[in-house]
This record gives sequence, C-alpha cells and structure tokens, in this order.
Amino acid sequence: MYLGRTTPLIKHFAGASPPRHQLVCFPYAGGGASFYRPWQDELPPEVDLLAVQYPGREERIDDPLIDDMDELAGLLATELAPLLDLPFTFFGHSMGAAVGYEIARRWGESGFPTPDRLIVSSQFAPPRIPVGDLLRHDDSGVLDELVRLGGVPRSVYESPELVRLIVSVVRNDYQVLESCRFGADAPALDLPVTAFCGADDPVVTPQDVREWAAFTRAGFTNRTFDGGHFYPRERLTETVAAVTELLALPAR
Repeated sequence: MYLGRTTPLIKHFAGASPPRHQLVCFPYAGGGASFYRPWQDELPPEVDLLAVQYPGREERIDDPLIDDMDELAGLLATELAPLLDLPFTFFGHSMGAAVGYEIARRWGESGFPTPDRLIVSSQFAPPRIPVGDLLRHDDSGVLDELVRLGGVPRSVYESPELVRLIVSVVRNDYQVLESCRFGADAPALDLPVTAFCGADDPVVTPQDVREWAAFTRAGFTNRTFDGGHFYPRERLTETVAAVTELLALPAR
C-alpha cells in the first residue's frame, strides 16, 4: 500500500496504488475527518484521500476550538499546502463547502496552485452562508435540529455529557460560519465549481446550491441526489462515484 502523510489536522486515507490525484475533504459543522473514512473503500486506488480534522473533536478533542473563519482557513491552508504535490480537488460538505471556498479563494488571490475543481455540498452560496438562527437556540433546540437533519442519532439524548460535547462543537462551528465575511461582492473563482445537494434537504434546496454558478468563471455544474442534508452518508456509493467522475478517473 502507498503510505501517505498524516498531520495533526489532516487524516490521510491512502489508496493501494501510488496516487495520481488528491481529494481534500472538509467536514460539516460538528463533524470530523471520520465522516470521510468510508470513502476510502469506494474511491479508485490511485486517489489520495486527505480528510481535514478541525481542532477540538475526535482525536483532536483536547485542542482548543477555533470559532473564526479567517483563523481556521489560514491554519488549514498552511497545513495542507506542503501535502499537495499532485492535481487535487476540494470537496466540502455543508460548513466544509464554505471552508473549501475560502481556502481556494485565498490561494487564487495569492498565486498558490488552486484545486482542479471545488465541489460544494449542501451549502448556500457565499452571500447567504451566515446562519444565525441556530445560535439563538438553547442546547435542546440545537440538538433537536441536528437530529432532524440526520447529523446525530436520537440515541444521543440518553447521554447528557455527549449532548454537551456535541452542542459546544456545533455552536463553535456555526460561529465560524457567522464570522464569514462573504458579502454580495464575494469573488468568483477561476476554477470549475460543482454543487451537490439532497433532494429532500430541509435546509439547503437544489435551487439554493445552483446559486454557486455566480461564483465561478470556469464553468458550473450541479447534481441532486436522493436523500436529505446528509445524503453523502445515505448514498455513499453514488456520491463517491459522482465525485470520481469529476476527477476524470475510472470508477471502481
């Protein structure tokens, strides 16, 4: 097996063959790199999967949380840059789409190599990314919304300690989204953008994700999957196959 490089903030799920393409995946609010672990078994062996691990969760649980997009994107961009030595693609789900966009924007403006493509999933286009309502809910309201979206199972209600942990991380991550300074003048990217969405997503609709078309000067496509906000989990094989097609590599 090809052995890739793992850093504290980048989990490296290497394929069985020397890589020809790198796929960088950014998790949703409250999520971690493990969300993408099942993708390794669905991707072609020559795809190098790098899953971002935001501080303060999973094996980085003791790291301080970061609640500002500028700080988080800057930290991750610094961590990622030395690892990207092949053609690469960004995939971001929900909050991860905003993080991926911000890093791609920074690199494009600084002259650093940018992704071959940005794939955004279940997220509003930049001017609409801030989402203040959830921050005004009490802990029970936050958890109810997460369960409704399918982000956590109902069984979490049985563990008050787990509830406190989940809610604190989610509140932090929504603060990251609140800190986004994307306005109506958010820049378009000089790279292709593809938007994915679940047909039954109660928050971000297929029409919403099509607004990403205004934020690329290099071509836009979109695709709708059966499922809700967490359709990548519900439709794992179909989702990864669609991503693989965009990498111009043969699917398994």
